[in-house]
Amino acid sequence: MDKKRRDYETSEKLTSKQECKHFWASIMTPLSSCEVCGLQHKKFEFLSTYGTGSFEFFSFDSLYVGITDVSLKKNINLSGIRAYETFELSFLMEGEQIITLDAQDEDLIYESQECYLLYISNNSGHVRYLKNKPFKEIKVRMDKNFIEKHRLDEVYELHKKHELHGVRKKISEPISAKTQEILTELLSDKRQGLLKRLFLESKVLELLSLQLDTNKRAKSDFLNKDPKSIKKIYEIQSIINSDLTEQFSIQQLSRKVGVNDFVVKKEFKRIFGETIFEYALTQRMTKAKQLLKHSKKPIYEISELVGYKNATHFTAAFKKVEGITPKKYRNASIEKVS
Repeated sequence: MDKKRRDYETSEKLTSKQECKHFWASIMTPLSSCEVCGLQHKKFEFLSTYGTGSFEFFSFDSLYVGITDVSLKKNINLSGIRAYETFELSFLMEGEQIITLDAQDEDLIYESQECYLLYISNNSGHVRYLKNKPFKEIKVRMDKNFIEKHRLDEVYELHKKHELHGVRKKISEPISAKTQEILTELLSDKRQGLLKRLFLESKVLELLSLQLDTNKRAKSDFLNKDPKSIKKIYEIQSIINSDLTEQFSIQQLSRKVGVNDFVVKKEFKRIFGETIFEYALTQRMTKAKQLLKHSKKPIYEISELVGYKNATHFTAAFKKVEGITPKKYRNASIEKVS
């Protein structure tokens, strides 16, 4: 037995699907359970012995959406067999998974701020969760009825192009800024019943659409470029979006991710189709328009929230992009509502 396997000797080891279900039930306690309009919702809290956090899922017809948010106190190594078919769409917002398939020689590493779309059937192996690390994942499972309903396999050949057996060293790609926005909506939504069901299906389709739209380009990037370098560029995108109050220089961003200025400029433009400055400006103006439309914040305050310490500079930048001042844009938005 190699060292990597010895490291997990203290982890929980399971050998079947039923045992796997029993194990998860044994380390969590139910918080709530309900079913409205065919939508089942259950929420659980992890027992303090195993970790701090929660797990909840929504399911209806041929769709399942699970949300895990936990910091484990023990390494967990689940061994088992996936004997049923499913299309799995996963978004790992924090943490790390180490996936070992019995049919493959090398482990698959799934890291924070990555996502994947896979068709999974008749696989056996191990999934490892590491202690003392935050783990936050949104996982969507779609059965063949959902795929057929939306003609996804017919048009996109999902069975063929996303088969887990065909995966080698990399199963994932970085989470894009647009995808991150949708995930935030999913996590914060408070709808219930039929409205929740309609909301979940629409957001899953939106996420799936983004995944399929970017998949070809992303796979090409990972085949022809260093995956770690590509991920660094997506990390820069995330840094920009996470704090629009800060106007980062290219040098600052380069230092934050450990990539030289030239590579950052070249690869960012290649991946996103615009320079870092153009991208950041677009995000600032988008947020400014949202605040002007949907809040009563004064313009000087909005200017600070989108990275302009001087309201006059913000007004000039906004007018250059939108062809109208922020004040006139807000008044026009109010008139449309009226």
